[in-house]
Amino acid sequence: MSTTPRPARHWTSSFSDHFSGNEPGIFTPLHETLLLHGDHYMHLADLMSYMNATTGCATSNADSDAWVRKAILNVASSGKFSSDRTIAEYEATSADKTMPGAVGSLKEQKE
Repeated sequence: MSTTPRPARHWTSSFSDHFSGNEPGIFTPLHETLLLHGDHYMHLADLMSYMNATTGCATSNADSDAWVRKAILNVASSGKFSSDRTIAEYEATSADKTMPGAVGSLKEQKE
């Protein structure tokens, strides 16, 4: 884990019951899992990048014209979802095959 001041400050706040006054110790298992028993799923590996991206989003969101432009460009450049293509390819290659437990082909079932 990075011990730079910014993440360290957040860890100190999180594990000192700062955010859980009504439930002291609620984050103890998280603290033990991540910091004492090894971060097996690498949750902390990109912590600084995540924090920087969050700050960048907040800054961009403050300028609504820039935020709208970025959102439109993001959606416009996303293309089709890979699952859309995969389903279309499966349908095209399976059109004449019979599904298990079904009567007739997929093509006949659609008609």
